[in-house]
Amino acid sequence: MKINLISFNPLAADAAGNARKAAEILHAPAPEADLFVFPEAALCGCPLFDLFDDKRLCAQNLAVLKELAKETKNSACVLGYADRQSGQSVSAAAFIYKGKITKIFDTETVLFNGKKLQISLEDPQNAPADPDADAVIFLLARPYQKGNIASRLEALKKFAKKNAVPALLCNLLGGGDGMIFDGLCAMAGKQGALVFCSELFCEKVHTVDLEKKYTPVSYQTPVLQELLDALVFGLRDYVHKSGADKVVFGVSGGIDSAFTAALAARALGGESVYCVSLQSYATSDLSKSLAGRLAVTLGVNLEEVGVRPVLDSVKEALSHIVSHPKDATAQELQSRLRTVILAALAGEYNAMLISTDDKSENSVGSVVLYGDAGGCLQPLGDLYKTEIYELAEYLNKDGELIPYGIIERAPTSELSPNQKDEDFLPPYAVLDKILQGYLEDGLTAEEIVKKFRIKKETVLDVLTRVNRADLKRRQTAPCLQVSSNSCVSAVRPVIKKINL
Repeated sequence: MKINLISFNPLAADAAGNARKAAEILHAPAPEADLFVFPEAALCGCPLFDLFDDKRLCAQNLAVLKELAKETKNSACVLGYADRQSGQSVSAAAFIYKGKITKIFDTETVLFNGKKLQISLEDPQNAPADPDADAVIFLLARPYQKGNIASRLEALKKFAKKNAVPALLCNLLGGGDGMIFDGLCAMAGKQGALVFCSELFCEKVHTVDLEKKYTPVSYQTPVLQELLDALVFGLRDYVHKSGADKVVFGVSGGIDSAFTAALAARALGGESVYCVSLQSYATSDLSKSLAGRLAVTLGVNLEEVGVRPVLDSVKEALSHIVSHPKDATAQELQSRLRTVILAALAGEYNAMLISTDDKSENSVGSVVLYGDAGGCLQPLGDLYKTEIYELAEYLNKDGELIPYGIIERAPTSELSPNQKDEDFLPPYAVLDKILQGYLEDGLTAEEIVKKFRIKKETVLDVLTRVNRADLKRRQTAPCLQVSSNSCVSAVRPVIKKINL
C-alpha cells in the first residue's frame, strides 16, 4: 500500500481555502498513492486560540468536509479538522473514501484495501496500540521547539518496536502567531528502525510504501541548523500570511539587528528587507560603518535617517513644561521617535515593521514600551542573547555573513554616548544563566545562586526585573516561539507580588 504523507501548510480558520488546496493535491497527477495523509488541523489551521471554541468555525469545517469527500474518488484520504463533541470543540480526524466520512476522535482503526489502519491524534509516547493494526498513522499538530525533532522521532521508533507495527507520522506545517510547525513526516518499521524522514519546513508530498523493504536512515541535522531553518521559515510564513512581502526594522551595528537582517534576507530575499540606520548624537562612527558592511554583505537595502533634529524639536516643544528632561526620559523619547520613523517607512513601503528585541532584554524589561518594543513580530523574541551569538557564529561557518566586528562588539542600545548594556545589567553569559534557571528550569533564587555560583544580590536584582516587566511583555508583538517557555507568550498577572 502506497501512502502519501503531506507536509501541509494551511491558513488558520480558512476551511474553504484549505480544502481547495487539499483537493489540488488529491487531483495532482503524481505522486500516486492509495491513501493521502494530511496532518491534524489541516482543514481548520492552527493555532486558533479562542476561535477554536467558535461553533461557526466548526460548522464551516463540517460543511467543507462534505464537499471535500466528493473529491476523493478512488483514493482515500485522512485529515484533521475541528468538530464538536458533547458541546465542546475538539480536534478530530476524518477518514474519507468514496464519498463516505468516518470521524475519528483520539484513536480509531479503519479497514482499507484489506489493511487495518489505526489512525491516532495522540503523541506516539502516549497512544494506545491496536494489536490487530497493520500500521499506525499519527496525525499531529505539535509546535517546533529546538531539539524536539530527534525526541519526536525517537518516540515514533519506540512505539513501532514495542508494538511490532509500522508507525507513520505526519505533523502540521506552518508559522502563525509565533508558533512554528515543522511539517515533519516520518516512518518507522516494525523493528523500530527509522526508514523514512522528510526534510523540515517545506511543503511537499512524501510517498512511502508499507510493502517495501527500506534501508534504515538517521536524522542528522545539527540543532543549530534546525533552529536557523525554523526561524527563517517562521519569519517568512508569518510575513506572507499577514499579507506583506517586505520588512522594515532599525539596524545599529549590534548583534540583534544584524542577525535579524540575516534571517530576513534568507526568508524574503535581500531586496525585500529595508534596514534603517537611525542616527543620533549617541550613534558612533563604528555603528555606521558596521551597518554599512552588513547591508553590503547581505544584499539588503540600507536607509539612513537622522533622529536628532526630531528629538530636538520635541524637547523644544516640551521646554515650557520640562526644561531639562531626565536622562532616562530623553533616552526613552529617542527610542520612541526611532519607532515613529520606522513605522512611517513601513507604511510608505507597504512593509511589515518588525522588532529586533531578544529574550534576554524582554525578560528583564530592558526595552522601551512603544519604542524599540514596537512592531508586528519579534523574530528573536525567544532567543537569549548568548544563543544569538552562537547562531551568528554558526551562520558564519562558511563565510562572513555577519561582520565579526559586530559579533565581537560590546552590546549597546546607543541611547546615550558610550553606553553599554553591562552598565546596568550583568554580563549576558551570567544574565542568561539566571533567566534560564528561572524561566526554563523553574529554580528558586537560592537554587540559582547555588547552581551557578552567582552573587545573591545579582540574582535577586535580575528576578525582580523579570517580575516587574510583565506589563511591557503583555504589550509587545508575538515572537517566533522555539523554546518550551516563551516569556513573551506567557500570560502572567501584571499586578502581583512574587516572593523570591
